[in-house]
Amino acid sequence: MQLKNLYTSLSVLGIAATMALTACGDDNSDTQFANNPGTGTENPVPGSSGSTELTSSSSIADITTESSSSAGTVDPSTLPAEGPITLPQGLGVLVDDFEDGNHMNNLSNYWYTYNDNSNNGASIITTPLNDEGDIIPATVNNGSTKALLVSYTLDRGDYEYDPYVGWGVQVDPDSANGRFGGITYWYKGGAHEVHIEVTDVEDYDVHLAKVAASRTWKQAVIRFKDLVQGGWGKEVIFNAKNIRAISFQAKGNKNKAISDSLFIDNLYLQDTSEVEKDKPDMEIKDPVIPTVSFTDADIAVTNPLQEKAMKYLNKGVNFTNWLENADGKFKSFELGEKDVQILSENGFKSLRLPIDLDLYATNRDAFVKGTDAELKFDDDTLFMVLDSFVKWTAKHNMSLVIDYHEYDNSYNTTSAKDTNYIKMMAETWKHVAAHYAENTREDLFFELLNEPDMSDGKVTAAQWTKAAQAMIDAIRSVNTKHTILFGDAQWYSITLLAKRTPFTDDNIIYVIHTYEPFAFTHQGGSWTDYATIHDIPFPYDKAKWSTVSGDFGVNKSTKSYVKNAIKDYYKTGSKEAIMVEILKAKKWAATNNVPVIINEFGALNLRSTAESRINYLTAMREICDTLQIPWTHWGYTGNFSVIENGKLIEGLDKALGVGK
Repeated sequence: MQLKNLYTSLSVLGIAATMALTACGDDNSDTQFANNPGTGTENPVPGSSGSTELTSSSSIADITTESSSSAGTVDPSTLPAEGPITLPQGLGVLVDDFEDGNHMNNLSNYWYTYNDNSNNGASIITTPLNDEGDIIPATVNNGSTKALLVSYTLDRGDYEYDPYVGWGVQVDPDSANGRFGGITYWYKGGAHEVHIEVTDVEDYDVHLAKVAASRTWKQAVIRFKDLVQGGWGKEVIFNAKNIRAISFQAKGNKNKAISDSLFIDNLYLQDTSEVEKDKPDMEIKDPVIPTVSFTDADIAVTNPLQEKAMKYLNKGVNFTNWLENADGKFKSFELGEKDVQILSENGFKSLRLPIDLDLYATNRDAFVKGTDAELKFDDDTLFMVLDSFVKWTAKHNMSLVIDYHEYDNSYNTTSAKDTNYIKMMAETWKHVAAHYAENTREDLFFELLNEPDMSDGKVTAAQWTKAAQAMIDAIRSVNTKHTILFGDAQWYSITLLAKRTPFTDDNIIYVIHTYEPFAFTHQGGSWTDYATIHDIPFPYDKAKWSTVSGDFGVNKSTKSYVKNAIKDYYKTGSKEAIMVEILKAKKWAATNNVPVIINEFGALNLRSTAESRINYLTAMREICDTLQIPWTHWGYTGNFSVIENGKLIEGLDKALGVGK
């Protein structure tokens, strides 16, 4: 491959798709959720902190019959007809139509490729080459005669995250480029991302758009106003003046190697005058506020656990994006006593510690496979971490919830049917519960498993009940004192809980999560279908609404259910609409005389205003106060934060009823 004029540190690498997602991540993953923030982390690790490894000519395999200088002599008419595609003409710039058959584009730069090999991945990307090893287009019959072809195999190898390959072309930064408002190109082949790289981004968190696979030639039309960053780095306002590269990336998954290919043709930078304008597609309607009615008897819970929950589990905070991550086994105290002290001094009473407990089972896989009869643990690490937080929360007058929390989605529809996997989870809890059997703290709680099957939500309530009962039995075989927390399947669903018969164990508190209205709480979440959405207010306000959904970030690629959620926001964007749903859980709790708590709620701080977030948090606190439901906010710092730079965010003292 010709390497002339290439900068050696490409501005985008493979992005860790750990975010895989739970209802509790601050970030990114392709997995979508109906009612939770996601399983990702707030700061996913880029493919590398160093330079991208450019694929040299010696490492590019000859995989097509056109991978030589003879490629240009193939008569396109002998190929199956596909197309025709159109050649854009106008005030923009044609970056490359590939008809010249060489490796240089119309910007006088060269096409390059890269892969994940420098990060221990095993992915391969290949292109047709001439005798000198330069990338050249392949022959097509789509209305033109040539197009860029990349073929690839995405193989994780020993890479920690999802495999990737990429290719692209440099653009010389120029203030004149500010006139560009989008790109178009024709493509045929696998799903991919388009990255418009700008010099302002220094942490690989590029502006991108995702493009679905198409097995026939299709035109991609991407407006720069619709690009979003991945979400793990510093937010940078996109400025076309600073474009330095247009690149493409194909990403796989950890579970299997995938081979595919992609043709790209007629890559064109659109002048802003050519970019499609948003059109009116909504009505501005009066808010529809549901009536919320209940009696004191409807929400009365006389069980002593209700008083315990109100005493110890109210005004709580989660420590997020650390020990629950897919790679979250403890390495250092990213959060510690100082953070506990900050929370306590700011009026918070409870700490929920999400931690993937089975990461500390040293022979977990062998135990699940049945080759090891006894589950063993890295006790030095596990109890160094847990005991530290037990000590610090006691010192600073906060309760502690040990939350078994899997971002890696180990408990899923497959493992839910595996008796050995269920036994592994039960033995893990037995091990932890036994360690604290003699601990006299009544404000130490065991949360069985956060959001079972968090990535997919397909584990049934019946399957989860069986696993939960096994864990309850294991805990109670060694520890009858400490209270257990249980949330239902489908991301701690209110609907499923309302259908449930409580467990016979009388020392269980029930848990729900809520992030409604999701269009508000998750706007801008890169791991959700709401990634491009912005400026949704809370509550719904006619004066702040528009007849153009594009004003809120809706574009052609926005999923229909997201569009509908925004169009219907006048019915869902109110305190009362949230309360109607939460009341279902509280009435169930009263009927069964058991306590219910909310230990996840919150709103991303990416695309909403501070005023709207304060309004939302105030509404949530008022709902919980009215219904006597203890609450724990999702997020200490990061994209669901209550503390920034060691201080309580302005306005949260009144919104959440906390503060010094």
